[in-house]
Amino acid sequence: MMVDKTIKTRGWTLWSRSGYRGPSDLKPGAGGGGTDLGEPPDDVPEPSGAPAARPAAPARRRPAAGGATPIDQIIADRAIRIEYQPVHDTEHGQIVGFEALTRGPDGPLQSPVQLFAAAHAAGRLGELDWICRVTAFREMLDARLPPSISLFVNVEADSLIEPCPADLLPTVQEAEQRLRVYVDLTGRAISRFPCHALETARRARAANWGVAINDIEFSAAGAALLPTLEPDVVKLNHQLIASGLGQANSALIAAMAESERTRAALLVERVENSDASMIARAAGSHLQQGHLLGKPGPLPDQLPQPVHPIPLLVHPDPDQALSTPWSVLSTGGARQTSNVSQAGLDHLVLSVTTKAAAGDQAPVIAAVVPVEGATMAPERQVMFTMLLERCPLIVLVGPNVSAWGDWRVRAADLPVGHAFAHETCFVVLSPTISIAVAGQPHGGRPQDPPVWDIAVTQNPDLCRTVMRQVLRAVDALAGGVHHYG
Repeated sequence: MMVDKTIKTRGWTLWSRSGYRGPSDLKPGAGGGGTDLGEPPDDVPEPSGAPAARPAAPARRRPAAGGATPIDQIIADRAIRIEYQPVHDTEHGQIVGFEALTRGPDGPLQSPVQLFAAAHAAGRLGELDWICRVTAFREMLDARLPPSISLFVNVEADSLIEPCPADLLPTVQEAEQRLRVYVDLTGRAISRFPCHALETARRARAANWGVAINDIEFSAAGAALLPTLEPDVVKLNHQLIASGLGQANSALIAAMAESERTRAALLVERVENSDASMIARAAGSHLQQGHLLGKPGPLPDQLPQPVHPIPLLVHPDPDQALSTPWSVLSTGGARQTSNVSQAGLDHLVLSVTTKAAAGDQAPVIAAVVPVEGATMAPERQVMFTMLLERCPLIVLVGPNVSAWGDWRVRAADLPVGHAFAHETCFVVLSPTISIAVAGQPHGGRPQDPPVWDIAVTQNPDLCRTVMRQVLRAVDALAGGVHHYG
């Protein structure tokens, strides 16, 4: 289901001057990270790696005297500029949004790739990212365009834990109330930092902002995470989807399936001629971007109100009555079997694991290990290691599992007394496969040896709901993403 929100009622409080200011049970830990800052050739006007910026209203800060590098001076002077690539609704002939593209000052750091690489090398990428994003907000605010005009901005992993500079905070607060923003994640960044991608999406949605994914044609992992991230917008590169390459075709089919299931919008980029526009429309994308429709440049003086703004999907809060994997499956119509031994359950999970490890597209895996299981059994450790070699993301909840956490593993220790404490669960989720197995102790209480009532489904909607509940539990137990180097 979709909803059109032109005015926000909740702020982007997760990125604030003092760091995280959301619910205490979701407070993130310290961390770091990075992102892929790749850029197309110079003749392509749509760099994929950097958020946008330009000289803005906030006061400029000078670096300490002596030893200032060019990137230090750029950050101090806010000496960056922004160009906006329009997004067109070709069904109604209207501009409905803009993508903000960063450009540095004239010189060696004009390219966003070089600009952000220099900031990363200086340890100031998060700060630069804030400046870029906030200056884009400021210009959009000052343009006073209709509030349902959307703005796409990229978010670097470093700024997930970087406090907003104090002088920029008023603009952020104003943007929270007035702007319609989509946080843009590249498939390549998702491949390298899937846990950070989850964190970015969670924080954006806490602000009632949207999530977009692009460049999934380059990244099998980016496509694999579509059902887990459930983006509001999926971007596709016309040059790739028209190429006939196998991975691009797979990405196109996955994006179309996601749009059909969730009503996510498809946005085709690099539309340079009418044939490209027709190919995009055939795929179901009336949202298009490219030289045929408008080159990057300044914001227009005025625009009409869009007839159909880019949709923001509704992601409802978890139903507390369906707070565990077992409750989701058992009440959702999944096939159930009672009085199953541990060996029988393990055999079923092994069958599902084998499918996950051998399929054409590596899926996202989520697993809940019951407290009664103590530490992970050796055979399950072997299974986990096998999956880690293949899967782009593993979400793990159980006793003493946090040590397994790394850049591709979102792990949280399961305490005694938690709602999940007596349950077990295994979920496999990708655009091409959906399987969930959940179990609770037979008779409602743990036994020795264990005996289980189990529920099994291949219903994609039920599998997605279970994945959301497991991710919610990890967020509550472990907080934000930690950096594993």
